Amino acid sequence: MATAAAPSPSAAPQRPRWGYQTSLWQVRQPAFWLFALVLLITTIFSIGIQAAFADLTPGGWLLSWVLLALYAVPVIIAVFALDLYEREPLSLVIGALLWGAFAATSMSIFANVGWGIALIDWFGLDFAGRWAAALTAPFTEEITKGVGVVLLYLIARQEIDDLMDGFVYGAMVGLGFTVVEDVFYFVNVFGGDPGGVFQGFFVRVIASGLYGHVLYTGLFGMGVAYFVSRRRDSTLGKRLGVAALLIAAAIFAHFLWNSPLLDFFPAGELDTAGEYLQVVVATAAKGLPFLAVLFVMLVLARRREHRWLRAALASEVGKEGLRADELAVLESPSARRRARREMAARAGPQAAQVLKRFQKAQINLAMVVTRTHSEDHPDVVRQRRYCKQLRDWLIAYAPQTPLAPPAAAPG
Repeated sequence: MATAAAPSPSAAPQRPRWGYQTSLWQVRQPAFWLFALVLLITTIFSIGIQAAFADLTPGGWLLSWVLLALYAVPVIIAVFALDLYEREPLSLVIGALLWGAFAATSMSIFANVGWGIALIDWFGLDFAGRWAAALTAPFTEEITKGVGVVLLYLIARQEIDDLMDGFVYGAMVGLGFTVVEDVFYFVNVFGGDPGGVFQGFFVRVIASGLYGHVLYTGLFGMGVAYFVSRRRDSTLGKRLGVAALLIAAAIFAHFLWNSPLLDFFPAGELDTAGEYLQVVVATAAKGLPFLAVLFVMLVLARRREHRWLRAALASEVGKEGLRADELAVLESPSARRRARREMAARAGPQAAQVLKRFQKAQINLAMVVTRTHSEDHPDVVRQRRYCKQLRDWLIAYAPQTPLAPPAAAPG
């Protein structure tokens, strides 16, 4: 007896057109024009400095950028992926990187030089030589970087609605700052020749990369995010206190790093394996406690994200867009990945990609629900229907998977 042929795969449904993410290009916001003007001026200034470095040591300058790109790309991916459910708009993330790389670094140069001269006048050259980096850079650099996070909030207020958002933007600003600052160190401090660049890369990236500007401005961004996102469930005093504590932790971590306190670094050139190991120990002594603080804050932010997803989708369970077993999978990143691996093994890579879209569509359903504040909003209805269409596609073209027909909606 002939059996019915399985249907041939067709294109998966297309996502409905709704736009609840805010881009950087908000021309009606005064903060956008201030951000753009400062960034334009400082970028021109920074390009001039980089051109001077390239003339001074072309090979060392190019090697510096290559090595730092190898460091920056994985960090960008890791930070961007930390926000499990609501990835930030790419234009804002790029804006954060550019602010840190050009605006914050350029403004910090003038501020650090000015305050350094003042310290020499007030306390003498010997004191300034030991303490200027600790008494100037933590304040000037964290403020100039933090201004970028504040401006991004003023440009796109809806996009910083939890601590994880603040960390993402702060960390991206800090990463941009780190890359440009490290080029300066590789060329000017470590000599600019290939050997010096590699030694600088070890000291400032391999040994110190976990404890630098990504950590500092990540904490600063979380402080800003706590203040602006907790209006409904925290008093003004508590919001100010927690924000001030996080920003103070960022500044103090930077201060301790630059200060002569807990200075276990080897004196002079690094010649032996023991001296390289000593650098690793010295950086950990200064930075590890603050990395632990950041880790705890990220864990708390992650738990709050889980609660947000559960609350946002509670009213959707049983409707056409979401089943209870699917919500259980959504709440666990490892379960989502395991489901996609199983789908790929049973039905092929196309089905696994559609399952990934299905999971993302259900997470977006939570975002649309929370931003429309209505279960009957047309965008919510369209998003539910899109989720159902993706499930139907998976049931039709991946019949060997555990997916079952959706349960009937109540009533």
